[in-house]
Amino acid sequence: MYLYRFEVLLKEEAVPVVVVAGDDDQAFCLVDTELEKTYLKMPEVEDVTLYEKKRIQKGGGFVLRESENL
Repeated sequence: MYLYRFEVLLKEEAVPVVVVAGDDDQAFCLVDTELEKTYLKMPEVEDVTLYEKKRIQKGGGFVLRESENL
């Protein structure tokens, strides 16, 4: 299993999304699922970018920054 960190660019904002999946295809599908669960109406997605993929292990994680350009 892997921990994936995505940035989803919506019309109004950029949203970080973190999911756990067995492969890349499943991870991208889970991004859509999580967006559907979070928003009342599915937002218009302009772009989905995979920033990090890490094998899940004890003590692993991500640092989420407001901007990747810092």
